Amino acid sequence: MRRLVLIPLLVMMGCAETPRQQAVAADQKVADETKLARLLQGYTPGEPMTCLPQISGQYNTTGVGDTLLYSNGGRVIYRNDTTGCSGVERGDVLLTRTNQSRLCRGQIASTFDAISRNPTGSCSFGEFIPYRKNP
Repeated sequence: MRRLVLIPLLVMMGCAETPRQQAVAADQKVADETKLARLLQGYTPGEPMTCLPQISGQYNTTGVGDTLLYSNGGRVIYRNDTTGCSGVERGDVLLTRTNQSRLCRGQIASTFDAISRNPTGSCSFGEFIPYRKNP
């Protein structure tokens, strides 16, 4: 009986992050926040929206950690804090499957390696926050 309790405990300990991994994650979070601040400098956030507005043309997508930025070259950048789309920043392809013509909160997207086409993860969208360029 004692061994049955010990085995799950050992497995859980193997999953815990080491202090070095925690430090690297903290450094990466600071770097992501700094990069986001730089990309959104000169823009003012607005009220969160459930869906990304439809426009003629396409949005350019930029990944910063788990945050996605959508812009169409205009005066508005839409920010979406996802849960797990960090691969987009390093060049992974973001694939969304929807029966709508727009992206909305709660939809799930998958990420794939651009070269091997192997899946690298998935994430769900949060609210879209418009950032308007300051006059």
